[in-house]
Amino acid sequence: MLLPTLIDLRRPEGKELDPEDIFGSSLGGVFTDDLQNQHGDDPDTVIVYKSARHGKLEFRTADIDGEEQRRKMAHYLWNAGVLMAEIVGGRAAPVGERGSREGEGEGWEDGKWWVGPEEEEKWSVQGESVIELGAGVGLGGITSALAGAEKVTITDYPAPPILSAIKANVTTNLKGPLADRADVQGHLWGDVESDFAAANARKYTRVLAADCLWMLGEHENLAKSMLHFLADTPSARVFCIAGFHTGRAKVAPFFEEVVPAQGLEVEEIYEMDADGARRPWATERDGGTENIGERKKWLVVARLRRRSPSPSTTSVSNP
Repeated sequence: MLLPTLIDLRRPEGKELDPEDIFGSSLGGVFTDDLQNQHGDDPDTVIVYKSARHGKLEFRTADIDGEEQRRKMAHYLWNAGVLMAEIVGGRAAPVGERGSREGEGEGWEDGKWWVGPEEEEKWSVQGESVIELGAGVGLGGITSALAGAEKVTITDYPAPPILSAIKANVTTNLKGPLADRADVQGHLWGDVESDFAAANARKYTRVLAADCLWMLGEHENLAKSMLHFLADTPSARVFCIAGFHTGRAKVAPFFEEVVPAQGLEVEEIYEMDADGARRPWATERDGGTENIGERKKWLVVARLRRRSPSPSTTSVSNP
């Protein structure tokens, strides 16, 4: 599976691994059909993302404090975040030029990439203003800055350990003028009255959300924030990627119910596995008994936009 091969974990020299570390790092060998879909959670371990275009980027997770912060899951990098970075970060070489890709796996075949050239334009952040919601380690926002975004704001739950970790990751990976393009802000989903939110209403042409759908009770607040920050221009888009590891039933209502209710609409939606294979979006599979090992391999990939003032004649695309 390609996505997990793009991540390496570099633990501190001399640190003794506890049983949980040993078990977690050996899961892929013990359960060969079980996909590693989360990375990190130890603030002393460096998460290395191997980007074909931008080289090796290094991240540390937050040293979280208390159960409230732990429930935000900001102390992990999830595969949805890795795929977001891959797509918005851009391909390393033109179509048809295979080239040398660090971390290259079976999913790469003679110019094949996650998205085709026309799709890549639709996912481009070059010259755009970008805000990342529920950023975790800040991978999506940082790769957006590296890919030529004009302005990047990286946000997550307003807890000092979470924001401090993101700021450190920005400092590590963005140098010189690039560092000036990115800032880090605390943002509680649905709170559009804070000084930051009020000052930046409709200011961003790209809104990123990677693996932010695992809490049903936060869907409405998340969509509210998306719409609040999304620019009121025809080309402005929300990029949303999420895994099914907590269950498809927790993900589907966001697209089927919350998105239209909050004034957004789906431009395109489909499912992609960790090797880049695609299938149509489905609200339910196997009668609701979808095997957890199988569903962990898949992500829902969607582009959203402001709902048209008149009934839309554009049908949802399911490749």
